[in-house]
Amino acid sequence: MSHRSHATRTLFAVLLTCALAAGAAWAQGGSGAAGDGGHAAAGGSAAAPAGTVSAPATPAPGAGIAGPTAIGMTGSDPAALADRAVQTWLKRSPIAIQDLARLDTPQLCQALPDMIAHPAPQPGTQVHLNDRQEQPAPDAQHKRFTYSAVRPGNQLDVVEVDLSRQGSGWKVDKVGYRHNVQPGAVRSWLQGRTASWIFIAFTLLILYGLVTRSPLRRWLSEGWSNIRQHRRLVIGTFVFLYAMFALGALVGSSLPKECETAVVSVVKTAVTSVGATQAYGSGDIVRAAVTTYYQNFVVVTLSVTFTLALLLGVPAYLLSAGSYFVQGIPFGLIGTASTLQLVLVLILLLIELSSYFIVVAGGGMFLVTLVRRGLGALPDAFRKLASMLPFAMVMLLLGAWYEAFVVLRLGG
Repeated sequence: MSHRSHATRTLFAVLLTCALAAGAAWAQGGSGAAGDGGHAAAGGSAAAPAGTVSAPATPAPGAGIAGPTAIGMTGSDPAALADRAVQTWLKRSPIAIQDLARLDTPQLCQALPDMIAHPAPQPGTQVHLNDRQEQPAPDAQHKRFTYSAVRPGNQLDVVEVDLSRQGSGWKVDKVGYRHNVQPGAVRSWLQGRTASWIFIAFTLLILYGLVTRSPLRRWLSEGWSNIRQHRRLVIGTFVFLYAMFALGALVGSSLPKECETAVVSVVKTAVTSVGATQAYGSGDIVRAAVTTYYQNFVVVTLSVTFTLALLLGVPAYLLSAGSYFVQGIPFGLIGTASTLQLVLVLILLLIELSSYFIVVAGGGMFLVTLVRRGLGALPDAFRKLASMLPFAMVMLLLGAWYEAFVVLRLGG
């Protein structure tokens, strides 16, 4: 192995180790007593009451990697199986940083999916098995049980076990702390027909605004004038951010085979958390486009990128550089795709990434205008930044419809 290859893999191992540590800390973080599924509040004590099982207060080195897993356990009695799953889960320990440091890149990637999807309990957690409650499940082929729990510091929590039918018995799919990662009220509303009709009307309104002498056309014209005025800054921003994305894709293409599952697991978790799995799983193009547009424009562009660009532009550049490098990694794993699929993906990337980058460039205009003309130019600087939004709005609207159509109709 060449020194360059070794250095690349070492760098990736360091980055992945940091990501794993952060992910594990989040996964082991508390959801508190909120949404406890009707469990009575039960405080922790030094002596565990009858019917209570506990995780070791001091984790054994390496147990988080080689410890037992409850996932895949089977049984004929779902309640008894859920109890056994909790007991097995409590024997696991979080992966320590020193244990991660001993692993090479393939081993790290093998550990990642389990850490993200099925994190170990926090040491000292107590679970009250005699407080088992069956919760509503999606259908008759699934069952869900919850248990009241107490983590160190008398912090109340809920442990949840999901089972699915396997032949004449049941299989454990998930066991761990309950985390409220389901789509919120707004994302749930986006799955309905009302949101779909509003989105269709919004699309028609934007199309009308593009073909007539409308305020949208004037806003776009103002933005184009600002782009021409700051064309070197805009070109530099695009080159820099596309280079960061390409670098991420390059790293992804050089990852060991074992890392593909890890990357897919992380992407799947992120997609599910924003409600895209439900939307695209419905097969409804409009519903999928609504969810995509909300995430890409309202959340990513308005709430994150535009807000950071207002902070003199620098935070938007810093976050975007790291973000698009990381986002590029999964795209480095699609080398086995067909030529048609690659073309479809590249078109989508061109539309969506350019939409984000133009807003980041607006943050650069904001900063440059203030540096050149002083704080008195703050209103003009803000107008320049805001004039990048219609470009993102229109391009991401196109991208949402395009992505939904390609995925659901062309299988891209």
